[in-house]
Amino acid sequence: MATKVLFLGLDAADPDLLEQWAGEGHLPTIRRLLETSLSGRTENPPGLYVGAVWPSFSTSVSPARHTRYCYTQIVPGNYDSKFFPPSDLKSPFFWATLSQAGKRVAVIDVPKVSIERQFLNGIQIADWGTHDPEYTEMQTWPTSIKEGIARDFGIDPIHNCNGFRQTATEYVEFRDELLDRIARRTKLVRTILDQEPWDAVFAVFSESHCVGHQCWHVHDETHPRHDRNVRSDCGDPMLEVYRGLDAALAELLDAVDGNTLCVVLASHGMGPHYDASYLLDTILSKFESSRYPAARGEASRGAATGALKAVWSRLPETLKKRWAPARRAAKSVGITPNAGRRYFQIPNNDVFGGVRINLKGREPRGKVEPGPDFARICDALTEDLQTLVNQETGRPLVKAVLRTADVYTGPHMDYLPDLMVEWDRSAPIRKVYSPKIGIVEGSYTGCRTGDHKPQGAFFATGPGIHHHRLGPSTSVMDFGPSVAKWLGVPLRDVDGIPIERLFEAAH
Repeated sequence: MATKVLFLGLDAADPDLLEQWAGEGHLPTIRRLLETSLSGRTENPPGLYVGAVWPSFSTSVSPARHTRYCYTQIVPGNYDSKFFPPSDLKSPFFWATLSQAGKRVAVIDVPKVSIERQFLNGIQIADWGTHDPEYTEMQTWPTSIKEGIARDFGIDPIHNCNGFRQTATEYVEFRDELLDRIARRTKLVRTILDQEPWDAVFAVFSESHCVGHQCWHVHDETHPRHDRNVRSDCGDPMLEVYRGLDAALAELLDAVDGNTLCVVLASHGMGPHYDASYLLDTILSKFESSRYPAARGEASRGAATGALKAVWSRLPETLKKRWAPARRAAKSVGITPNAGRRYFQIPNNDVFGGVRINLKGREPRGKVEPGPDFARICDALTEDLQTLVNQETGRPLVKAVLRTADVYTGPHMDYLPDLMVEWDRSAPIRKVYSPKIGIVEGSYTGCRTGDHKPQGAFFATGPGIHHHRLGPSTSVMDFGPSVAKWLGVPLRDVDGIPIERLFEAAH
């Protein structure tokens, strides 16, 4: 087909597993790409990557500009957090620039994006079948195509992948639903490719993301929740889903001609869900009390209200509606979580803990002066966090504490954490110890047994592109500028840059 660019995403497909299973013969398409394409690892936004990967890809700018890094984020000038919809992004999607330049573009299930209603030339399908969908049902532009897609390809049988499963039967059912969704999305993308010539088609498969979160412990025999009986009865759902994705890649890559730039992006990795983010706010409260004895009451009350707020976020909607009046009444009389503390946890997914300093002039009841006082607080807290030990392994719990201002610059830094805590995730984290605060322990009770690793991988083929393995990592922000350059469209005011190796002999 006369498509100029075909971009296929494998959401959270682990690069190490891709290479391992390709080498073992399970993924012949990935093996072919490893042997023939321009390939390399990708770099995602440090400390924030879990919720910022796809927005950074779609806008070609950093989280300090587009502002999105978690499904719920703190509201600048407030102590509250709120759901962050893609429509709140502060930067435009790069395909809108392509469309406005007259390029015919199709965007299918790219995660964490809103419907772009200024498309001059193209179509968009959002949340037909994504991990953690943003909309309650599929959205399209133009709206007239929605009914036909639902009729011809059905409605996502899963909708949201999160859920507790225990038996082999439940995992087999989940695996089969994911494989069915892969097959139907492949048919959908193939149909769109066959409809007409396109300048660019972007389509993302989310099934690697879903199966990694839910089935890591079935795949990983060293995981504490691994059950050999379940594994023997259902096999490895992750391997089967990756095989399904490999077959989908083969069909779609073979559907375009040799003049097409084809890019396959495995967005970020997957590994066991080991972290201490669920203990972080308790740890912060104890460290503050140890350094500032006069603040013990305020820190304890802040931690308690923060814990209640976390419980609230997990309640069913029916209970939230029933208890909402009482919650509003409590807030109206000044019961505000974290206002009395010097620092507190804010949402940042689980892989990196996010810490906010209660800064005067930024927070409504700030306690820390900007400048030297802020720097001293950050230094002291970093020192405290680095004393933590995973008691079960004897290893330091914290690999690094990143000062966000050392990593990011941009107009919307107030949206981001001040510190990002990188955990040593090599083993389960259930009991941590520091000489300053003693033992803090708990159990992660969520349904996800797999969680993310920072690096992804990409493969590119097309006219003039030769087999080569790039050394330094390629930023996820570089793909938009690369596609735009391939199509001859300037993409201005972005942080990403074109991947020059794509163009050495191609144009």
